[in-house]
Amino acid sequence: MNRIGAAHQLLTWLAEIARAAMAPVSIACWAITAVSLPASAQGPLEQATLRLDWLASGYHVPFFLALERGYYREHGIDLEIFDGKGSTTTVQVVASGADTFGAANLSTMALGVARGIPLMAIAGLIQKSPDSVISLAGAGINAPKDIEGKRGAFVATSASDRIFPAFAKAVGIDQQKIRKIQIESSARYSVLLQGNADFVIGWSFTDAYKIGRQKPIAPPILFADHGVNVLGIGVVVNKDTLSKRAPMVRGFLAATVQAIEEALRSPETAVEATMKARPGADRDALLEAAKKLGGFVHTASSASQPLGWMAKEDWEESRRILVNYLEMSDAVAADSLYTNALLPDRKN
Repeated sequence: MNRIGAAHQLLTWLAEIARAAMAPVSIACWAITAVSLPASAQGPLEQATLRLDWLASGYHVPFFLALERGYYREHGIDLEIFDGKGSTTTVQVVASGADTFGAANLSTMALGVARGIPLMAIAGLIQKSPDSVISLAGAGINAPKDIEGKRGAFVATSASDRIFPAFAKAVGIDQQKIRKIQIESSARYSVLLQGNADFVIGWSFTDAYKIGRQKPIAPPILFADHGVNVLGIGVVVNKDTLSKRAPMVRGFLAATVQAIEEALRSPETAVEATMKARPGADRDALLEAAKKLGGFVHTASSASQPLGWMAKEDWEESRRILVNYLEMSDAVAADSLYTNALLPDRKN
């Protein structure tokens, strides 16, 4: 064998040794990489949509944070978030299957279920009700009984306004001593700001803030602080989706709960994520509501439980009020309206 042939044989032999030595490392690296890949890299993403109840607000920021940080994609979900036109519409489109998830008023969902709509609540976002009496500073409304003798503006189609009689009964207000003015929803702020009413019903950390930016307001009087609480905003889903796409629903909730935790720690970060997706939103209003969200994510009954977990006691109370004041059928059982089974790290 000449020197060139010997050299070639030597190189071939060395290459085989190198391949043999590297093979286990390569296989191990490939295995580690495969295990650590996010769901989105291991297979095709599952399409899903989330329909909000209104335009982006401070209580929606966790959804946008989860979207920006890729939490939904990590769980194999390609999610799109669409604005809404009220909880009634959101409930209808989710029930029809046009949207996968909805962020909607849970009393609106419950009323829909009573009429045969196949929906279920799978997480509570706003559980302590922000419903409140809002008045301008100097109106003399500092306690519930101060409402007597005053002019109140009410929206006939608003669930919050229709629950006012439950609040009035709980605190001993004589409704005959209130001059009730019927208004459209669009006039809620202006009627108060222009002095044509002494109080309106609205949310303490959204409506009150927007009114207060124009004129000073008195501290809102929350229904929930006086024993009247109806569960607020939650995530709702079609029962068909719940049965056929349960793993995807679990992934959606895991991503959302993670983002809620982070939004509560850093509202500013969540608001910035929302502004990227909705650049026309009111940044100050988003931040004000996001900062106060933590005071409404639990009730006394759910305080010891993970985020999103809903207590049977709260659903029973909500159901009682809906039956007595919003004409919901008494045949609807509370436990048919919700489930905690798909939430992450649940305790019960």
